[in-house]
Amino acid sequence: MSNRAMRFLYRLNVYQSTIILTLLSIPWLLYLLMQPRTISTAFHWAYTALIYFILSFILYLFLQWISRSGRSGFRKKLVTFTRIYIRFHVAAALLGVTSLLMHVVIMVQFGLMWSREGISGMIAIGGLSALLLTGYLRKRKSSGKRRRFHRYAAYLFLFFVLIHMML
Repeated sequence: MSNRAMRFLYRLNVYQSTIILTLLSIPWLLYLLMQPRTISTAFHWAYTALIYFILSFILYLFLQWISRSGRSGFRKKLVTFTRIYIRFHVAAALLGVTSLLMHVVIMVQFGLMWSREGISGMIAIGGLSALLLTGYLRKRKSSGKRRRFHRYAAYLFLFFVLIHMML
């Protein structure tokens, strides 16, 4: 990749990376928006949100891989890739939240919020709220404590989502 492209990618802010990721997602998002509002469409929105959240979570795996790998040429390439990937972490989370909101709106329309699955989904949204709050606080002022809280909130959200998906 050229130096010019690398400099561009290193300088991306949240708004720019969100625009890029949204543009890449437009075909799928338009497809979902044109579907009739059915339970099946609600599940498609939920799976879309899950994919975006997994893309956000993968950053943690890359960071762990970097910290556990020795000094090598591969590690240097992984660090470079992760420095670019980190620019899309928040963008993927924002698109995940948007997709999840579409899922919730459709489920509310069908009156499924007070079922066992709906209540577990609301608990998962509570976990997501904690995750978003810790992410916001971490973005405002980064510290080891805030990074740990954000990581623990991610595990909590993952736990609640898995319970919700199993019901």
